[in-house]
Amino acid sequence: MNVIKKFGFGILASLAFVGLNGLGAASASAETVLRFSNWLPPAHPLSKHLLGGWAKRVEKETNDSVKVEFFGGLGKPPGYFDLAKNGATDVAMIVHAYTQSRFNLTRASELPLMAKTATGASIALARTHDKFFKSAKEYAGVKMVGQWTTGPISLWMIKGKTAKTFEGISKLKIRVGGGMSNDVSKVLGITQFFAPAPKVYETLSRGVADGVTIDTNSILGFRLTRVIGSSLSVPGGLYRASMALVMNQKAWNGLSAGNKKALERASSSRDFGEVWDRLDRESVPVISKAGIKPVSVDAKFIEEFKKRVAPITQQWIAAANAKGVDGKKALSYFADQIKQLEK
Repeated sequence: MNVIKKFGFGILASLAFVGLNGLGAASASAETVLRFSNWLPPAHPLSKHLLGGWAKRVEKETNDSVKVEFFGGLGKPPGYFDLAKNGATDVAMIVHAYTQSRFNLTRASELPLMAKTATGASIALARTHDKFFKSAKEYAGVKMVGQWTTGPISLWMIKGKTAKTFEGISKLKIRVGGGMSNDVSKVLGITQFFAPAPKVYETLSRGVADGVTIDTNSILGFRLTRVIGSSLSVPGGLYRASMALVMNQKAWNGLSAGNKKALERASSSRDFGEVWDRLDRESVPVISKAGIKPVSVDAKFIEEFKKRVAPITQQWIAAANAKGVDGKKALSYFADQIKQLEK
């Protein structure tokens, strides 16, 4: 009693934590549990299908010797690289654009007009990373276990707001998420408003922004059918976002050699890309039923867009060269991979 009086509630919490961990260790003595802090809502399709599907593949590939345990978010999405690096979570999903200064090379996968599918872009990213980017060590401090891209991203406008010309688009205030979305929004002449993905619905429903640049399945994932009225797309996408699963280095080192290989098999870019494409396809009829109208743009618009975004590609090549990577060669390889994959 004197000890409790002296140290108060903290010691009780610590004892409870030790007790729970002891029970967990006893019940899972033959398995490794990887803690995964997920900043997405549990009901989000990506939580259920992309991340949940990955967790099931991990269990299958490791013969149930490695389990993934999801728990709630620990902070804002841009902080998750460091949360994994520091061991606050064993595994985390990161969006490269949220910490753009760390991932200049990965931005190649996000460039405008490059890919029709998440699968093609994701596999091409993995191959290009292994061939050109890996030596630059953009993931230093963590183990990158898997990476992928979204499908093509479009401009989605709230009900009562629509545009199909550069002049009309320039009058809109659009939520952006950093990175390539900022760069593309600038060449479109858009007034930018930054907000993390989980805050998009609130941002649009309150009229703080007139729209958002985002992928197709996220319209359902963030319940945006309630506020979106129209969408503008271009072949190959205005751009894409790219993501990765990163793992605390100590947690990775603690796995057996066999389980490391199994985890890598479970984390293929093809698997992530195929799930993303499937979610996009399944979202289309729901979006149509909600009354969201596609906005058609003509060939003149697309040609003008190509001209406007060309400097973004040149800037990326220069940035890659500065990191010791042949930017032109790497980008050509990435584009060729997509072409082959999307035949």
